[in-house]
Amino acid sequence: MPIQKAAFALALILFAVLSRAESIEPASLSLPGLEAVGSRGWFTTRAPFAEFDPDHPAVEIWVPDEAKRAPVMVYAHGGAGFREDDRARVQMFRRLGFATISFDSYEMNGFQDWRFVTRKVVNVGKQNMIWGVFKGAVDYAAKDERWSSRDIFLYGASNGARVVLHAATELAGKRITGVIAEAPAANGYAIGDIAIPTIIAFGSKDNWAGRSETDYIWTRTSPSSPESLERWVTSLQEKGRPIEFLFYENAGHSLHEGPLREVTRGRASGASFTAYEGADEAALEKYERDVAAFVARNRTPAGDSAKAHTPAN
Repeated sequence: MPIQKAAFALALILFAVLSRAESIEPASLSLPGLEAVGSRGWFTTRAPFAEFDPDHPAVEIWVPDEAKRAPVMVYAHGGAGFREDDRARVQMFRRLGFATISFDSYEMNGFQDWRFVTRKVVNVGKQNMIWGVFKGAVDYAAKDERWSSRDIFLYGASNGARVVLHAATELAGKRITGVIAEAPAANGYAIGDIAIPTIIAFGSKDNWAGRSETDYIWTRTSPSSPESLERWVTSLQEKGRPIEFLFYENAGHSLHEGPLREVTRGRASGASFTAYEGADEAALEKYERDVAAFVARNRTPAGDSAKAHTPAN
């Protein structure tokens, strides 16, 4: 009997360990699309990546009933997949009368556990999956007749914001009329010359994933991204490009995450970082007013010919 009890206890322990491992590191670990980066628990992603499919359950396309030929916003989510803060941003554009296209690229690529991706996949690995879907979503927006293909706005947050800045160069011929990048990741996809009106918004306390309280995202460099976002924006402004930084007091990473607070998050290596996220009510309201003013300035007036932004010489 003691042997039977010991065996039963061992089985329970083994079941608990395996269950926990499955919840944190899903079966997608065995997919050929994942590749280890170094020896500290990080992964990147390798092709093939999912493409945009308007009928996929992780895709949501919304068109306002009361407006004909509305502008359309294509949204790229952040590093945790499509979550409540992402939904709040999409809702903001719906209130402004936009049609919206949004999706969860992680789910479309077979990752059901967003915790695994956000904790253990490097930024470029996350952006690979977002970009694979996003570029098709923009192409879809340019061809569908339920909205005005003259008025395509791109909006992304965090890793998704890095993707939309990349898209502003790569997809300039798609009649994109404005780009909103909220707290773009400091590294990942290449970003170049942009002639499309663009705003880049940060909470003034945004030190997400940093090494200190003042390690702000927009000042960071890395071997893969040696130019900081701050220097990149300055270089474009010196060329006369229509790009602008916006900073919000009493705000950190992800302004729609809730009230401003300091949080601690784990890293793949087992270490952790402490950073600010969210925003106070006044900061969030000002940000939403600024976004509304930006899209109002850059929408194509009814009756005007289509305008496509291309890089200037």
